[in-house]
Amino acid sequence: MYKLTDTTTIIRISDKALIPADPANTDYANYLEWVEAGNTATAADAIPDPTYQENRVSEYPPIGDQLDALYHAGVFPDAMAASIKAIKDKYPK
Repeated sequence: MYKLTDTTTIIRISDKALIPADPANTDYANYLEWVEAGNTATAADAIPDPTYQENRVSEYPPIGDQLDALYHAGVFPDAMAASIKAIKDKYPK
């Protein structure tokens, strides 16, 4: 009848309602009564391991920092470097 989540929210399976763990919430009070009656909620789904893409994204510097480093290294084509320089000159630090 209920399923646990990886947070404190409970899912009521019959209508997929999300029930916060709030003693003032009548749905949560009903859940607690259901558990006290000897019932057990379905376990939460396992959280999958992050993919290599997710691991990389979390470790790379922000894309703006990467692009700024490339600009300062002089690797952009001249037209792109001129566009970037015009914006940097227009809005100096």
